[in-house]
This record gives sequence, C-alpha cells and structure tokens, in this order.
Amino acid sequence: MKKRSVKVLLIAGLTILSAGWATAQWTPFSTGATNGFIVEFAEHEGSVYACGFFTRIGGVQANHIARWNGATWEPVGGGLPDEGHSMLSFQGALHVAKYEWNADSNYLFRWNSGISTWSRLGSGFYLTTAEPGFSSNTPSLYALAEYEGQLIVAGEFDRIGADTISGIAAWNGVKWEPLAKGFAGYIEGGPEIMYPHSMVVHEGWLYAAGNFKTAGEVEVNGIARWNGSLWEAVGAGFNGAVYGIEIHNGELYAGGAFTQSGENELGFIAKWNGSEWINPGITIDYASTPPFPFAHTLRSINGSLYVLGGFDQCTDANGNDIPCGGILAFDGENWDGMDGGLAGEAEAIIPYGEGILVGGFFNQAGGVNVNNMALWGVLSSTTESHSEIDVQVFPNPVQEAFYLQLPEGMADCEYILYDAMGRPVRQGRHSRHRPISTKGLAAGMYWLQVRTGTGVAMKKVMVGKAE
Repeated sequence: MKKRSVKVLLIAGLTILSAGWATAQWTPFSTGATNGFIVEFAEHEGSVYACGFFTRIGGVQANHIARWNGATWEPVGGGLPDEGHSMLSFQGALHVAKYEWNADSNYLFRWNSGISTWSRLGSGFYLTTAEPGFSSNTPSLYALAEYEGQLIVAGEFDRIGADTISGIAAWNGVKWEPLAKGFAGYIEGGPEIMYPHSMVVHEGWLYAAGNFKTAGEVEVNGIARWNGSLWEAVGAGFNGAVYGIEIHNGELYAGGAFTQSGENELGFIAKWNGSEWINPGITIDYASTPPFPFAHTLRSINGSLYVLGGFDQCTDANGNDIPCGGILAFDGENWDGMDGGLAGEAEAIIPYGEGILVGGFFNQAGGVNVNNMALWGVLSSTTESHSEIDVQVFPNPVQEAFYLQLPEGMADCEYILYDAMGRPVRQGRHSRHRPISTKGLAAGMYWLQVRTGTGVAMKKVMVGKAE
C-alpha cells in the first residue's frame, strides 16, 4: 500500500499532524485502562461512540458504550444492560444492537441524545430455540443499516413480539416488519445458527451476510441481496460464515471464516466479480492457535479498503508473506500490513481526521503500547500540551468567537481547529485582535493547533456553555 504520509510532531504526549511527508505510524488514542473488547465505533452528531464488552474505557467507567467528547471518554447515560455489537445514527438518534445471553427478549436500544434518555424501539426479539448461557444461540442483534428510508436490523431471532419474523426486520415507524420470509438454516460444517452479521447498501440492493443457509427460501449460503420485494443469491455463496461485507470502488468484498465459493479456493477474503467470488489477491492465516483465522470487519475509508479480524499471517497473490496482525489495508493495487499491525484482534474502525481509529482487543499497535484502541496516521488528542509557544485562548468556553493572546512581539500565526472526530473545522491565519468565529459549530470540546515560526501550541477550546 502507498501509505498516506504525514509529518508527526510530539509535544508532551500529544501527536499533531502538520504539512510535510513521513511514514504514517500508530499512536495511542487515549490514556487509562480499557477492560474489554471494543466491537464497534460509530459517529453520531459529530462525536465518536464506542460499544463492546468493556465496562471501563480509557480509564472511565462506562457500561458497554461510551462517547468521546474530544478529550476523554464519558458514559452514555446508564449504558447498556449487555454488551453492544453494532450502532447506527438514524433519524436523530443513535440506535444500538446488543447481545442477549438469555432466552428472554432482546430489544433494539435507542439513545435520544437531545434528552439524554435511553428507550427501546418496538417489541422484543425472541429466539424460540434459544439456549441460555454464554452462547450464540440466543436472541442477539448483530447488524444495523438504513435502506430506502427504513431502519433494518439483523440478528438471531425468529419472533418479534407476537409476529413471526426470522433474522431480519424493517422498522416502519410503528412496528417491525419482515423482509419476506427472512433467513433460515445454517451453512453445513459450522455452528448451527443463522448469525446474520453484516449489511451494506449498493445500487438499490440491500446486501446481508452471515451463516444462514436460505433467504426468502432461496439457497444463498451466507450472503444474499434484497431489492425491496424479493431475495436473491449472490453467486454460490460460501462454505463458512461471512462476518463482514463492504463496497469498495464500486465492487463488493466479503470476509469471514470461509475457504471456498463454488469451485474457487479462498483465504477468508473474497471479491465479487459480477458472476462469482474470487480471491482478491490476499489470503490470511494464523501462525499458531487459535485454530482458525477470520476476517471480521471490512471498511472502505479514504480510498483504502481495511480488513480487520483475527489473523497474524497473510500472503499476497505473488506468494509474498506480509507481516500483519489483525488489520490489512488495500489501496487498489497492493495489500499492506500497516507496520506489522496489532498484537491481538480488531473489529472496530472509523475515519478520524485524515486517518483511522481502530478498536478491538490488543495491547500494542506497531510495537506501541495501547489500550485496545489506536490511531493510524492521525491527530491524537490525549492530553493538553505544554506549549512550545505561550498562547492563551479567551474567552473559553466560547459562544460565537474567541481570540488568541500571542507572545509579545508576535503579530500573527497559523491555526487549525479540530472537532472530536479529529477533523479540521476552522483554519487559516490569525492576526492579533482578530476573532476566530465558532458560529455554526456544535457545542462540545475542540482542539486548537497554533503554529508560528518559533513553535507549536495545542489548546482545548470548549464551544458552548461551561458544564
């Protein structure tokens, strides 16, 4: 992969991107302990949310879900009653699909951030064959998508309230509705569960993937597509579960625990060429235990396709081994191991600034110590810096504009204001006594990078009223 290049400046533990070129590298995202697997990141109203198996993230107590406020993680109300798996910002609320370890009903949860309240959407989800206990054969919800203006949920269920609905459902604004007969069965040789796990929308089709045998009574073997009225197979499907699907440069990719599609041999990653699933030029494996590798999450971000999962070996189409661990990147020509990747497994990924934020269960990224999350080639706002130059921000908190107090004899400077997603929202050249407007910005924590000919400073800026 041709890595996006950045120039990295370290100031008291703070990583700042600036103009120039160097090799992209891993950095920690936040300080403090994280005690469980981070399964998913999502953006909602300009903030990053994380969900998973943790009850502490970045040193902050949070029950299975947390919000990054630009400086630290914070709990989201009282959190979730069980571990979170998938999130989607839809019609002004954050919707969360979670695990359920008992035979009791599960629910799709909704965080109403405007009133800081959790609610449950519609009736409960049931699995009549549930086997309570730490098992996949319980009514867990795994994937969320928006299709034709409706919220779609997929999971291990065969009843919602009193209605027979199997594996996938659409919210019509009042109740959950089936998508034809939904999913049934399972791929032979694997776990006896449907495990609908990932969805993506492309050119009017809703694609869904998992371990189900049929969709709408059509044999599909782990992957199918829905056009609003019927289900259709996508080639021969696979001989194992599909965990992740994604559209990259207009083409469909899949990852999972499979090794074959029809007569085509695969290595846990596949590409759809319009008529069959083929090897996209990479296979993955484990050097040792656990006994099988898997590709879990596929995401297309800033021109690259990222594959996350559980693996520590990969081989390209020329037979070359690529040092890797839990993550790969594809630039359209080459697969890249991203400086050796992660010491563990990864599932969560989201754009952050000009790079990515990755989460999972790993304690190192590229040899750097981290806490189940790490940044690749991006601003890391973990602590406020001790400035190389003496710059003050006033007023702070800010309502509509703020000013900079520069050192004596300094007339102007360059500045970039970053939001909680690490994205620049204001930038330019600042002159003494000239205000920097924050009109139109959402309330919350921001980071201001100030650069002069003699140094760099990084300052927190709070937009909105002080808490």
